[in-house]
Amino acid sequence: MELEFELPAFQHKLSGFAAMKQGEPLTVTLESDILLPDPAANSWFVVQKEPLPERFVRIAPATYAFSGQIQAAEIEKDEGEERATLLVQCGEIPLRVTCAADESGRLPFGTWETRFLTGISRIHGLLEDDFHTAIGQSIDVTIWNFRRLSLTPGDAVFGQWHESDVLMPSPYHYDHVVIECRLHRNRV
Repeated sequence: MELEFELPAFQHKLSGFAAMKQGEPLTVTLESDILLPDPAANSWFVVQKEPLPERFVRIAPATYAFSGQIQAAEIEKDEGEERATLLVQCGEIPLRVTCAADESGRLPFGTWETRFLTGISRIHGLLEDDFHTAIGQSIDVTIWNFRRLSLTPGDAVFGQWHESDVLMPSPYHYDHVVIECRLHRNRV
């Protein structure tokens, strides 16, 4: 199975700006943006009791429509606002999802284990976890390619994507890096 995710600049920094190249194995936890219970949002979710087919479908660069069963949930309340961190099993892909509350400050009814969730989000890869929650499950992949969107102010190639088979061990503050990979064979 092929997939891709964005490697946030802070994650590359936490890894010590590790050099990476095509063909190397990588252990990563896949995580969504913060999802809102509003289908008009860029990243949204819906939860239901009835079973949904497990899906993880690429719809744009590092962006997926997904559905699956909630395997684990941690719900937090901060100043009256609820927030959930969930582990959703989307076929072969375990996805850590963060869900925000609606305007009332409450999560939609049923945002817990055993329920089913559908959503859309940009997907980020976590190489180093900050352990703010125990929710999450890593997967093993083989790196296939890197795509870097240059967004550094004043850069001569600003706004352009560049492909390579190596990610150099240097920081990037504004650029976006997408890692294309394949799910490790021992997982399939």
